[in-house]
Amino acid sequence: MHSAIRISLIVLFLIGIATLTPSRAEVSARAKTVIGPTNPNLADGAQALLLGKAEEGVRLTRLGLAVAQGRRERQAALSNLCAGYVLLEQFDTALTYCDIALDENERNWRAYSNRALAYVKLKRFEEAEADIARGQELKPNAWSLHVVKGMLLDETQPVAPNIVIDDRQGPDRDET
Repeated sequence: MHSAIRISLIVLFLIGIATLTPSRAEVSARAKTVIGPTNPNLADGAQALLLGKAEEGVRLTRLGLAVAQGRRERQAALSNLCAGYVLLEQFDTALTYCDIALDENERNWRAYSNRALAYVKLKRFEEAEADIARGQELKPNAWSLHVVKGMLLDETQPVAPNIVIDDRQGPDRDET
């Protein structure tokens, strides 16, 4: 597994933990005591993805998606599936989940970030750039978007080393 992909995806998967915590309004609406995550498969899937166990993470996240309660859980599941399939290097499947997430919520900056990463890996650079720009409009300081943008720039504007090593240690030997 490529370390650059792995590092970027770890950041992208943080959505799974943060978005699974219900809001106060959701807790009040249910009027019951909940200990632990409301969707254990989704939480365990996010944790597996964080640990780099992509196949297990995708399997659990799919189970969590099937029983997702509310828009937040569904959005977390879709975005995590997108990121999980990127980790598995199944980019077309990843794009499908990102597209669904964005069809349901065009303000999901995490889905833009994950889809941009898939586009970078597919060398669809213009689409990646557009998704990064849209994600940054929604969440200007999102670290994962900065990472994906860096990956895009590495692909499209690689830095050429400009190093000259002069290992001569005295007069040029060819002049004797």
